[in-house]
Amino acid sequence: MDTIDEFESMFRRAEREPFVYSEVPLRCIALVTDGNRAEAEALRSTLQTFIPALRRAADWMVLTGDDYHNVQELVDLLTPVPVDLVVTFRHLQERTLVPQHSLGVYLDVLTQVLTPPVLVLPGTAAHPVSLEKRICRRVMVVTDHISGDSRLINYGVAASSGQGAVWLCHVEDDAAFRRYMRAIEKIPAIDSDTARAELDRQLLADARHFIDTCLAQLQDKVPGLEFHSSVTRGHRLREFMQLVESQDADLLVVNTKDRDQLAMRGMAYALSVEMIDRTLLLL
Repeated sequence: MDTIDEFESMFRRAEREPFVYSEVPLRCIALVTDGNRAEAEALRSTLQTFIPALRRAADWMVLTGDDYHNVQELVDLLTPVPVDLVVTFRHLQERTLVPQHSLGVYLDVLTQVLTPPVLVLPGTAAHPVSLEKRICRRVMVVTDHISGDSRLINYGVAASSGQGAVWLCHVEDDAAFRRYMRAIEKIPAIDSDTARAELDRQLLADARHFIDTCLAQLQDKVPGLEFHSSVTRGHRLREFMQLVESQDADLLVVNTKDRDQLAMRGMAYALSVEMIDRTLLLL
């Protein structure tokens, strides 16, 4: 039985989903603001400098404050169009009262009901942080489950300027690890010290192995970029924020959706609220 278990463990370790590099489609981009047309056109020009890949878009759908008056009107405008990316601000149409720990009702809905990713510009609609004359040179892809997530990584690479650095960051949740260990410690047949060391090693090894396969491909596909990795275990929000601050990331790329829930994932929401001065790409 021990021999069978050992072979089963070997096969399970070999069941790793490989990284697949692909170019991200950017044919049609929707830019949503609550300002006027001239401001929106100036912003579009700034965005094309900040993220050069946006220049590839053949079509831009520019929506300003006169084009919609509530969330449903905005959704109805965006839904029929084959948009590849939505670009907008936090707190659209909220000028007098801006809740501190919120993204605003428009962005809350857009990130959940629309299929395309949402690029959230820094600051708020009323008080934006200027990206003028800035270029996205430092991209940070952050997740608590990076293995097999080719889409997240490909978007991070596409959003870079082609010159600079991309960080692939995985943080294993310390709270979840402690919960599993408390359960294991109640099972007499399992040596807790061995389980703690092996579980910690295996969780981090899986993420490191996947990132290594990513880097091997990406360094060949995108030679102009530098690639770095960070795989740790700890308090996810605190670790992610420290990583972003330490590298002064221009753009943070994060998953927002789960199959079994409508609301934005807790970690993505926390980062989106806390890092208001950063540009975020929410997938």
